[in-house]
Amino acid sequence: MAVITMPDWVVPSAAEPFLRDFGGVLTPFLGGPEQRINRLGNRFGLRVTLPPVPTRDKALIVQSRLLRAREDRLRMEWPQPDFDTGNPGAPLVSANVTSGTAVPLKGMTPGYVVKEGQMLAIIHAGRRYMEMAAADVTVAGDGTASLAVWPLLRSSLSNNDVVEIAAPRIEGLVSPGDELSWQISVDRLASFSFTLSEGA
Repeated sequence: MAVITMPDWVVPSAAEPFLRDFGGVLTPFLGGPEQRINRLGNRFGLRVTLPPVPTRDKALIVQSRLLRAREDRLRMEWPQPDFDTGNPGAPLVSANVTSGTAVPLKGMTPGYVVKEGQMLAIIHAGRRYMEMAAADVTVAGDGTASLAVWPLLRSSLSNNDVVEIAAPRIEGLVSPGDELSWQISVDRLASFSFTLSEGA
């Protein structure tokens, strides 16, 4: 399966992050206490609006890539406006991990602080998985750290898997299960909006 990327000149005018939650709440019909059931598989997505582009050339490229990403995957940077990610170094997973909410890292800049709520992407077996830092952590002098993440890891991780912290990118299907459409105005500008959702 190919991965589609947008040209550098495609910059969203608006993005709405969302969480796909596969857990649920059990509510007893006789009024007992509610119980939260957590399930593996929670993942992220973005609702994206692009600024209008000329139909003569740029719109053709955008529509081509969005339509092809319905069958493949689209990759784009996760928006973190006004948040300076700084220089985290070259983060890698430092040991095999089978599950859980802790990721051991190496190759980072000593003293770098990963902030609670900061997004990152872990690349395993050719696929990206978006995660959120669940707590502040300061990288040790040897470039290592144990990072608490949320939600639960959806895949096992291997030693030397790449972790994107400086510019994390989400990867997934475009508008899965929904139609994809765009507007063409009388002034020959095309407006696109779509949903990008992690598939795994």
